[in-house]
Amino acid sequence: MEIDFEKLMTNKSDEGLQDYIHNWAKYTPEAVEAAIAEMQKRGRVFQDEELANFRKGFQAKQLEAQKQQNEILGNQWKKNVVIDENAPAYYSERAIYIFSVLFIVIFGAALLSINCRNTNTKKGVWEVLAFGVVYTALQLWILSMIPRNTGLTLVFSIGGALLLNHFFWKKYIGSDTKYRTKPIWKPLIIGVVIFTPLLLAAIYGGAK
Repeated sequence: MEIDFEKLMTNKSDEGLQDYIHNWAKYTPEAVEAAIAEMQKRGRVFQDEELANFRKGFQAKQLEAQKQQNEILGNQWKKNVVIDENAPAYYSERAIYIFSVLFIVIFGAALLSINCRNTNTKKGVWEVLAFGVVYTALQLWILSMIPRNTGLTLVFSIGGALLLNHFFWKKYIGSDTKYRTKPIWKPLIIGVVIFTPLLLAAIYGGAK
């Protein structure tokens, strides 16, 4: 449920509102803006420069939070990547995610299946491929009933990518397995060659 900050601030004392101003870095920009608006209603006058400084601070805070989020995601993908020549070579979790989202889930499943084939146990090859085929078929069937829904297409692709990395990778590769990354140029070329005609057919078919 979305918070009604304007209503929330009307119930704050002057001291409570002042806390949002003095400690603005602890709160969301929406909360501080609502506190400022309420204080203005009560007669507090803010200089334009003072408000500009607050908003610059908000922007810097948001940029820093986004940077940290990107670093966390990047580190999560890189945490098991090594350069040790004795480590197995796999298509990375990042590659599987990108291929699943950029093309379709069956592409990411194919990369993970190749990884499974290169493990000592070779378990999961057919299970991962079967998941990719079934998931992709289900995705295409549902989307065929909801034409031109790009947002839902993306949701499906991301969902499939997360399942591949967070379930199948952990089950058959191992969440702590150290590995070297394999180059993605060959599967990328194959993906483009296969996907481009399908994309063009969809575009021109929809234009008719």
